[in-house]
Amino acid sequence: MKTKERFLFLDFDGVLNSDSYYRRQHDRGLRCSDGFGPFFDPEAVGNLGLILQAVPKTRIVVISSWKDIHGLAGLRDMWSQRHLPGTLYSATITSLHQQLINEDLSDPAAFARVEGEYKAREILTWMAANDALRAPYVIIDDAVGFPPELQPHHVRTDPDVGLTLFDAEKAVQILNNNGH
Repeated sequence: MKTKERFLFLDFDGVLNSDSYYRRQHDRGLRCSDGFGPFFDPEAVGNLGLILQAVPKTRIVVISSWKDIHGLAGLRDMWSQRHLPGTLYSATITSLHQQLINEDLSDPAAFARVEGEYKAREILTWMAANDALRAPYVIIDDAVGFPPELQPHHVRTDPDVGLTLFDAEKAVQILNNNGH
């Protein structure tokens, strides 16, 4: 791994596509999705672009469940077609869906906690496999339940508004401070 590389572990739902943007599009009678899924909120996408401009050599690693639907190649195609900032470097390997069978998820808070725990496993596994355990990184996700050692790296978005300027500034700070 090159020492200047930084990693942005990126979720999509609740980060790039927001509930409020979807409602606005729907209320205006505008198209809300394409073959890939819901359109991303232009403001959230702009804020992602700000992070990538402020911290060059940041590599995007997809942690969204969209990777399970489209695969990394499909997501790269979407990224290009939608003219999104940066490039998708990699994606984590999913452990969440394979393990949920054993969990009691009748409570939405329990699901959110479990989702964060499994995404944390995916991230740590990816970092170990890619010799990136000492690299600066940030996790941008609306999920909760990340373990204490990952919380200083986590920027939790509000799924109603997605990635805000405040969130983007916090992500830049984490990446520039090496996240440690």
